[in-house]
Amino acid sequence: MVSLGTLEEITDLRSVWPHEAHDFTPWLAKNIGVLSDTVGIDISIEETESSVGDFNVDIFATDADTGKRVIIENQLEETDHDHLGKLITYASGKAADLVIWVVRKARPEHRAAIEWLNNHTDEGIGFILCEVKLYRIGNSELAPKFDIIDQPNNWVKEMKKPSGTIERAVLPKIKDMLSWGVVSAGDILIAKGYEEESELLANGHVTFNGEEMSMQDWLKRITGWKSVETYKFAIHKSTGKSLSQIRKEYMDENTD
Repeated sequence: MVSLGTLEEITDLRSVWPHEAHDFTPWLAKNIGVLSDTVGIDISIEETESSVGDFNVDIFATDADTGKRVIIENQLEETDHDHLGKLITYASGKAADLVIWVVRKARPEHRAAIEWLNNHTDEGIGFILCEVKLYRIGNSELAPKFDIIDQPNNWVKEMKKPSGTIERAVLPKIKDMLSWGVVSAGDILIAKGYEEESELLANGHVTFNGEEMSMQDWLKRITGWKSVETYKFAIHKSTGKSLSQIRKEYMDENTD
């Protein structure tokens, strides 16, 4: 018989991340893929503790597909009015298209406030309220999980509009393309307008000059830009097509 453990939730987040700015924000920036998978876009970090006048937003980022602006504000406690006000200030100061509020627990009043903002602001901006959880089975390592508490209807579709006309809730990522077989580990990628090459890995990263990194980090290093639309600027060398073109062609052929 298989031995099963007991799933334990770690409710004291500060036992793992004592300080939001010094501990949680750097962890989230390093592990942004966990949040990206939850909200459904490829988040590319631009800055942590990014200046907004006399204040700092925890994380300023972009959507790697479209270049749209994303701000993330963290709170390892229950939601409060102070952080809700900061969200509005930061969204304005950064001209954000998506605002993500990561909290330990969402109070009903603030969940209602985020819902109201999503229903009464322009369709071009969305607010996501998200709780962070920590779990452990027995003596295993801790595992984080993000639970979306509120988000606007069709917000991903609105985020993706400028990228094309694909009617899909979440655009597939490089791992999906690898599983489809339209690209393969070992394929050579080049940055649009540049000659430097990288090799695609099975995990969706690339190797460049002997170093493994994300495609976004590789493109930013080559171009010197703060943000790059990953799938438009990563060119599949053997076909001469961008990853965005390859993805769209496959989806057009295989999506009803």
